[in-house]
Order: sequence, then structure tokens, then C-alpha cells
Amino acid sequence: MNEQSDYRPGGRPLTGRSVLLMIIAFFGVMLLVNFIMAAAAVKTFSGLDSDNPYDTGLAYNKDIAAAKAQTALGWSVELTRTPNGAATQVTATVKDKSGQPVSGLDVFMHFFYPATRKLDREVMASPVADGVYAAAAVLQPGRWDVEIDLKREGQRQFRTRNPLTIE
Repeated sequence: MNEQSDYRPGGRPLTGRSVLLMIIAFFGVMLLVNFIMAAAAVKTFSGLDSDNPYDTGLAYNKDIAAAKAQTALGWSVELTRTPNGAATQVTATVKDKSGQPVSGLDVFMHFFYPATRKLDREVMASPVADGVYAAAAVLQPGRWDVEIDLKREGQRQFRTRNPLTIE
């Protein structure tokens, strides 16, 4: 033994069995954490963007025809947002090709929160003036999408989707 070294062996020796147990414990913890994270991910987000994806796919050609008819109308929708107590009021101003207000519509506003469908809201807007419709909804702060459906006699005439930021 070297007389100048201050090393003195002590403690338990590292054996093959203890290394094996350390490796098994490491991978066991890894698998347990992965299982917990996967279970939490499946519970919080189903992965579905639509309740009926098959039916949505079948209706695709109808959506194309509706988009062409909507383009031919030439309507425009301008949105404004104002706080209204705990709620947010969204006002839609609808104008035709010539800039005249479009009245006599049933207006539905769908508020979509991109992170989860649990916070989504749908409200019917009330006419405020010629071509002006307003609705209020309680929305948490963040980025939202608002989809506005304009209907006349139950038939959709126009649909627009716009981003909306709530502070």
C-alpha cells in the first residue's frame, strides 16, 4: 500500500447485484412516470377536433358550395369587443356588397377556446340597430376564436371565424 495516500476503503462494496437493482429502479421509475403522464394526457385531451369527424368529412362538398354562395353575397362582418362587467360583449356589424346594413338575421356566436373544448360557449346575438347584432358571454382571459353564423329563415347565409383576445 502507498504510504502517502490518505485513501481508506470503507462502506459496502459495489456489486453486480446492487448495480442491477439500481438499473431496475431507474427504469421502473421512468416507466411509472411515463404511464402517469400518458394517462393524464388522454384524460385531458381526447384528440378529437369534431364530435363526428366522419360526418364532417362527408359534408365537405356542401361546405365548399356554401363558401362559394357566401363569396357571391359579398357581405362583410366587423367585430368590436367591449367589457361588460364579468362578461365580454361582442358586437357584429353586417354589411352587404354596397355597404348597406343587413337586417332580419338570426345571429349565433360560438366562442371557441383553442386549448380545450370545455370552455366553449354559444350565444344568440340580439339586434341592436340595422345590421348590428350584439351578444355577451363570460370568457376567461386569453385567446379565443369567435365563429359567427348568420342565418335567415333557418338557412345559413354567411359564416366567419375571427380571433378574439380577452384581457
